[in-house]
Amino acid sequence: MTAESKRIRVEYYAQFREKRKCSGEEITTSAATAIEFYRELDAKQPFGLFSAQIRIALNGKLVPWETAITDGDTVVFLTPFGGG
Repeated sequence: MTAESKRIRVEYYAQFREKRKCSGEEITTSAATAIEFYRELDAKQPFGLFSAQIRIALNGKLVPWETAITDGDTVVFLTPFGGG
């Protein structure tokens, strides 16, 4: 791991779990922000969703896509969900 790279824990649910065929994994990345990280993952194996269609939780809190990610963070991508 280089000084720029970081280990990120990703937890997958719903459509993301189906696409990745696992409930979570640790990924080494040099992405600086959540959106860069999502684009990196999506380029390797497309999720079929644009970032505008989903939300991101970082360490248990919903955050904007521009939020910086750091070594040891946990990321969860959340698909739209309805209620009523």
